[in-house]
Amino acid sequence: MKKIILLIPLAIILLVHCAGLKENKVVDTNGRYIEIALSFNTAHYPWLLGTKYPQLAVWVESCTGDHETVFVTQGAGKNKWMFADERPGALPVWAGVRPEKQGPDIDAVSGATPSGEVHTIAWQIPEKYNGKDLTVFIEANVSFDYNDSYTKEENDPGYSGVNGQPSVVWSSLFHVDSKPKQMIPEMIGHGHVLGKNSTVDSDMSGITTAAELFNYVNITYYPGH
Repeated sequence: MKKIILLIPLAIILLVHCAGLKENKVVDTNGRYIEIALSFNTAHYPWLLGTKYPQLAVWVESCTGDHETVFVTQGAGKNKWMFADERPGALPVWAGVRPEKQGPDIDAVSGATPSGEVHTIAWQIPEKYNGKDLTVFIEANVSFDYNDSYTKEENDPGYSGVNGQPSVVWSSLFHVDSKPKQMIPEMIGHGHVLGKNSTVDSDMSGITTAAELFNYVNITYYPGH
């Protein structure tokens, strides 16, 4: 019995540590690519076991309407959650553009939940987008961030179980050309708190700390050589 008791704290430590692993995506710096730098505002998402970092998805949409996922955290990407079968409200806007099937496509872009002060995601821009406009979307959501509009009370209209406030979405449009660019994405709205649709709602009146998950979000475009 003592061995089992001793193993429980060790398992918890390992789970927290593994959740903080970072994905290092290698890009060819001679080609065109973007880097998304996220500075986490951890004061807004404390947790019993330390810090519970947000679920996160980054994707791009071309001027012709096609989408490519750049990065998604493993929970949302593979729909695997602790103590839950599914969480449709986690990243509902990304869910509307995600690949229809699980498999290599999701495996290639999903990663452990980022942690630490700053996390950088790099993405090589395919040649098919040269000379075209691309919009970068970022969606983030942290659990248990209740407020007056999204409460813990089951009978309240804003109640959503563990979700608290809904996901928040940022976007930035740029042209793929020979000029380097620095961009600060604009906060454009939030997802459905229960994940019933993939629409971005621009009404941010009930959103408080969910709009402050990051100290900053920067996107840098490198045109290559």
